[in-house]
Amino acid sequence: MNVGQQQSVSSLRFYLYDRPLHPELFDIYRDYQLIKNGYEAQLWITGCTHVIGFYRGRQAIVEATADAKSNLPQRGLLREMPFHGEQDHQCKQVGGINYMMNFQVEQMSPIVYHHTHHDLARMGAQRGLFVPFPMWMSKAPLTPFTFIDYEAKTNGLHVFAFHAFPEDLTIVKTQSIFELA
Repeated sequence: MNVGQQQSVSSLRFYLYDRPLHPELFDIYRDYQLIKNGYEAQLWITGCTHVIGFYRGRQAIVEATADAKSNLPQRGLLREMPFHGEQDHQCKQVGGINYMMNFQVEQMSPIVYHHTHHDLARMGAQRGLFVPFPMWMSKAPLTPFTFIDYEAKTNGLHVFAFHAFPEDLTIVKTQSIFELA
C-alpha cells in the first residue's frame, strides 16, 4: 500500500529517519521544495499524512507520518511511534542537524471541530500548503484535508502540519523544528 491512500487516525504512526525516503513509496498530492544557503527541504502532502525532508549536504533528517501498514523501510529508522495523545521527541546533532518535534491528537466535540476545521481551511487558503480530499468524504459533511504551514529561516525550518479527520472529529497536529547545529 502506498502512503497517501485514505488513512484513519487509529492506524497513524510517526517515523523519523536519518536518510531520504524514495518518492515511489508515496502517493504525493503536493510537493514543495525549499533551497536555502545552508540546507534544502522537501515537503510532501501524502494524503492526511506528510513527509518532511531536511537535508544538509549528504546528511538528512526525514519525518514521515503514515499508516502502520505502509511498509516503510527499516534502514535508517531512528524512531517510530503511534499517534496517541501528545508526545515530544528530539535528536541533537544528527549529521549537524538538530531536530525537535511535538504532536497532538485532538478529538473534539462536533461544534468545536466544525469551527477548528473551518479556521484551518481558511488559513490554508491564504498560506502554506493545503490539500483537501473530497473523495474520502463519507458520513461527515466536512472534507478531510492536510494543511502544512512553515517558516523557512536561514538556519532552519519550522513546520506546523494539520491533518483533519472529520469522521473521527479529530485533528492531528505536528510541530517540527529542523535547525543547523
